[in-house]
Amino acid sequence: MSNDIHEFLKEVLDKLQTMDYVKPESLPNIDLYMDQVTTFMDTQLASTKRHEEDKILTKTMINNYAKNNLLPPPDKKKYCY
Repeated sequence: MSNDIHEFLKEVLDKLQTMDYVKPESLPNIDLYMDQVTTFMDTQLASTKRHEEDKILTKTMINNYAKNNLLPPPDKKKYCY
């Protein structure tokens, strides 16, 4: 049983190491409008899409995240992170 757990954990860690993510140094050092945020995320995480037409992040998602305090609200229609 212990061997199965170690093998499972190794598989999970291997999978995590191959996943794409947005590195902090890749984030623009300027405030972005909503369309710029969605375009940036689509560009950075394009390889994580299951289908070409999938969206990584939508305007609705950003608005809902901001309403629920998961993202800071926009300042003069610009998002800064």
